[in-house]
Amino acid sequence: MQDPDKGMDRRDFLAKTAAVGVVATGALSAAGPAFARTLAPSKLKTVRYAMSGGLTPADLADPAFSNTQHDGRLMTAVYEQLTRYDESLQARPWLAERWDSNKKGDVWTFTLRSGVRFHDGSPLTAKDVVYSFRRLLDPKTKSPSAGLLSFIDPTGIKAVGARRVSFKLKQAIADFPLALITKSSYIVKDGATSDELKLEANGTGAFMLKEFQPGDDPTIFVRNKRYWGAGLPRADVLRLVSISEPAARIAALKRGQVDIIENPPGSEVPGLQGGNTRVVVQVKGDMELVAMQIDQEPFDDNRVRDAMKYALDRQRMARLVAQGRGTIVNDIPIASFLQYALPGPARAHDIAKAKALLKQAGYGDGLEVTLSVSDVQARFVEWATVYKAMASPAGIDVKLNVTPADTYWDNVWLKDPLFVSAWIARPTDSMLGLIFPSTAAWNETHWKRPSWDTRLAKARRTLDVKARTGLYRQLQQEIVNEGGYLVAYMVNTVSATRRNVKGWRQSGTFFENFATIDIA
Repeated sequence: MQDPDKGMDRRDFLAKTAAVGVVATGALSAAGPAFARTLAPSKLKTVRYAMSGGLTPADLADPAFSNTQHDGRLMTAVYEQLTRYDESLQARPWLAERWDSNKKGDVWTFTLRSGVRFHDGSPLTAKDVVYSFRRLLDPKTKSPSAGLLSFIDPTGIKAVGARRVSFKLKQAIADFPLALITKSSYIVKDGATSDELKLEANGTGAFMLKEFQPGDDPTIFVRNKRYWGAGLPRADVLRLVSISEPAARIAALKRGQVDIIENPPGSEVPGLQGGNTRVVVQVKGDMELVAMQIDQEPFDDNRVRDAMKYALDRQRMARLVAQGRGTIVNDIPIASFLQYALPGPARAHDIAKAKALLKQAGYGDGLEVTLSVSDVQARFVEWATVYKAMASPAGIDVKLNVTPADTYWDNVWLKDPLFVSAWIARPTDSMLGLIFPSTAAWNETHWKRPSWDTRLAKARRTLDVKARTGLYRQLQQEIVNEGGYLVAYMVNTVSATRRNVKGWRQSGTFFENFATIDIA
């Protein structure tokens, strides 16, 4: 039986649905010509949102396979989860209005909001929730997110009446409402298949999918008039476009071609604070980093990994690349402000120690490595270029392999032994469970230690907060000491808008809230 965490290749999934073409929701199709007439541009309040990430043919409308930046934006517009992050990345009620557990913490019951409807008009019920999670966990679905929820017993997900859902867990999970939040934990309609979701994208979210073609701009959404949130959404139309080149993104904002842009370079931020534009800063903890695959030479030697880490001048990297907006962290992609995060100072920059470690590892005459990178995200190439200069005095010759943005996530990420990556802020347990367990689909560094996996499971089921904190910190310390990440800083999430945009606050996570955006 295939491991449920070994996700189907996104291109394989697309091949199964290639004949589908442009996506339009069933609810919109049923509305017919009368609805189409309401799309007259002069009468609609339209939000034009420019993403910083590139589009790929692997972009999808099925939550089970949500992975790319475009996927994340699409899912949060169309679908919703039982719980959602608050400002401190704790769980807040969303489709579930409340929850409770037994004393052991291995049975949790959620009560759904009343009056919630899917885009096709059908009411949200407990059966939809049961189906959504069983489908996500089914090995036949091959969702790459299934492993994040492997502690749920699929047979133990049951409807308790029309609005109550019970989850029986394989082990106690102290923070289960928080652990439920993943890239793919969106609620779909009972019985919906992958082919149907590709066609209809039938969710409960504030917007309905109108036009979508994988890899092409724009993706267009229209207002869900049945939305349960009072007075939301405030816009009639949401248009997503991809402008991966920072200068082009800024120019489009200044010319009024888009209303919101992501990730303006730090050097350009002062020029956006005035006139018809403004800057929105959110403290969250995004991180650019380098991943070393620790089962590949020369990174299978921890002395080499340590030398790479000691060659990194974190203070200088934050100053040069993050434009002074970075907060120094250690070699693990977990924001220091989070509950359970590892305290203490980051590893010091030490060229002499890096040289000594390389000599011990048999590289006294120097080490040559190839670092794969792309401009698929802001600061990636700059990070790699600065690190190349930093590593040289230690005898590490970093050759940069600059690859195209539109193929980076498919052809380089997870495949090359040394590459630049990035993660948005997630709760401590979520990040540990996402990229470090032996069977994790997105295990960038090939950190595969069964004893570590066992201790993560123990931390999750430990109900005492103090004891749980200690266990989580031990797990992180082991990664800092022996893992394959180079992490210099966490940086504030920055976006920029036209002055007439109201109600926008970028979350700094994979889950944006487009419903509150208004155009004055």
